[in-house]
Amino acid sequence: MTMVQLAYYVEVVKRRSFTKAAEKLFVSQSTLSKAIRALENEFQAEFIGRRSKDLLITQDGLAFYEYATNLLDYYHEQTQQLEEKLRCAGGTLTLGLPPSAGTIYFSSLIYQFRQAYPETDLQITEITSKLIRDLVDDGTLDLGVVIEPFSDSKFYSQTVFSSEAVLVVPKQHPLAAKHSVDFGSLRSERLLMVSPDYMYYDVMLERCKAAGFTPNIVFESSQWDLILEMVANNQGVSILPKPLIDKLYANRLCQLHLKNPEFPWALSIIYRTDKFLTVPMQRFLKICKQSKQSHLPT
Repeated sequence: MTMVQLAYYVEVVKRRSFTKAAEKLFVSQSTLSKAIRALENEFQAEFIGRRSKDLLITQDGLAFYEYATNLLDYYHEQTQQLEEKLRCAGGTLTLGLPPSAGTIYFSSLIYQFRQAYPETDLQITEITSKLIRDLVDDGTLDLGVVIEPFSDSKFYSQTVFSSEAVLVVPKQHPLAAKHSVDFGSLRSERLLMVSPDYMYYDVMLERCKAAGFTPNIVFESSQWDLILEMVANNQGVSILPKPLIDKLYANRLCQLHLKNPEFPWALSIIYRTDKFLTVPMQRFLKICKQSKQSHLPT
């Protein structure tokens, strides 16, 4: 006996017709007949008489109808209560976040989430995007934030924040007065870079390669603010996400748009394609989608 068989039987009795029940349930009459025959065989009783043109419900059939409706009502009631409990359950959400992403944008999203769902235990791990991908892959993290371009068939990705990377130079630099600069013109510049454990490092090297040169990297660090301070002190130039400069060093450095090629920059949130989306995951993804905004050069 299955819940589907019970639902079929109840519908046939309610409508006093195999034809009408089949139309309502979008199944064939033979499917209904087989389901009810299986119930009769299981309980060794005849529920529906088939010896006349009119549908005849036997006494056993009436008793079984009452049993079936009570069981279906209980099933639906308990299922609804369970769904409500699962929706209301706080649960846990593990999120991998690159330090720069938190500074630039995700701090506001985290605040929104915690204000809306204080019952959820939001656990944040601050690591580089390269490690975030691995921890989402092995299930340690539910969601992770990475920079684009990101392409992996194991993951779904949802762009949350888009802008551009810009060249930052000290105010006394010869390029400081320009609005934009060709990427290729940077081949002789002393470049200050984030360390190779950042995904952004690889993206940066690809952009330089596309422009036809290998960058002259004179310093690497995992500390974005140190790199920006060094640029401000005329120790080199750097290429960093525009929102980071706007937030931390807008008045101390000059920003130049890059072209040939341009350097779009975006943050995406990823999760495994085979991962069950828990309620906390769905809620956080919804906030990210609602809050998505674009910071593009004007």
